[in-house]
Amino acid sequence: MHGLMRLQLIGPVVLFATVAAADVTAYALADAPASAMLWFLNQEVFGIFRKSRMVLEFGSMPFAQLFIATLLVALALAGLLLRRNLLLAASSNLSLVCAGILLYSSHYWNSLGKVQAASLVAVQVPSGSDFYFFVLLLAGSLMSVAASHFWYFRLLRHRVQ
Repeated sequence: MHGLMRLQLIGPVVLFATVAAADVTAYALADAPASAMLWFLNQEVFGIFRKSRMVLEFGSMPFAQLFIATLLVALALAGLLLRRNLLLAASSNLSLVCAGILLYSSHYWNSLGKVQAASLVAVQVPSGSDFYFFVLLLAGSLMSVAASHFWYFRLLRHRVQ
């Protein structure tokens, strides 16, 4: 049972780690704008987070994505420490929602300004580092959500018997 509870932490922790790495890179770039490595990391590796910041327009709130990810990890840890399964499951499911918003905003950014018409054109699949972040965020979040749903289905089955 404790394995399923810990498995639910994967989604919020993966989301927090990737958002923290992107925000640290952006902050370091603001501190050292002449660094070619930081420009590469910000533009190419963590491009999905840069695009979602611009699309969602959080206004003047800096590090809004990191704040949301930190709240989700704190909610998950509180659920684990207090043994409240609902807090842990809510954090797990909300991490999937946040990952979905990141992915949608990146897709929206890539299709911005293009003429949209009814056609049979294939959907653009991301490549490079964006694709790896898509897989990482979705795999971690889906594993976490599946563990939380399995936990509750198991509890329902035991209560019915």
